Amino acid sequence: MTATSAQRPRRQRNPRGQGERLRDDIIEAASRLLEDPAAPPLSLRSVARAVGVAATSVYLHFDDVDSLARAVAARRFAELVRSQDEASRHLADPCARVHAETLAYCQFGLAHPGHYQVMFSNPIPPPDAAWEQLPGRPAMDRLAGSVAACLGCPAEDAASTRTAILIWQQLHGAVSLRITRPFFPWPPLADTVTDAVGRLLDGARADQQTQAL
Repeated sequence: MTATSAQRPRRQRNPRGQGERLRDDIIEAASRLLEDPAAPPLSLRSVARAVGVAATSVYLHFDDVDSLARAVAARRFAELVRSQDEASRHLADPCARVHAETLAYCQFGLAHPGHYQVMFSNPIPPPDAAWEQLPGRPAMDRLAGSVAACLGCPAEDAASTRTAILIWQQLHGAVSLRITRPFFPWPPLADTVTDAVGRLLDGARADQQTQAL
């Protein structure tokens, strides 16, 4: 037995039929390794060491690092949506919900910079290049629906979807710049989000009124 293998933590084998538990453990281990944005590139072998299993056990659940990164991103996106639910569930006004949910988005990204990088900044090749299968699709659909409700439009309205995309661009810039330039004298985050989101919503309403003339 080598010193490396002797020092490696050994994980107890799951009972028969509980293979999904190992998959969850792999995703969470990868999440911990990715939590630090300055961490070295993820590898399936490093994840296997963190879980305490052989690398072959990881390959039973994930073909490559990209597929594991997608699984991590999907889990973190689910957490993002839950944090947005928590921030807006008590609000009846749809526009107030947009402001609460967009602020929650930024707060989540700044609280989890390493995971945010996996979710948005690192290229994650989608399976079969399908946008519908990207981990962030439900979060984007949520934002588009919230914006449409604020503007009084159907959920599939093209103009409100465009406004939602513009809002996301602003939010992503606010989070990314604060992560990479933390010592810059940024204005308060809540003020930034209120200003940026409010301006875009006001512009969309003005466009609605122009088209109605």
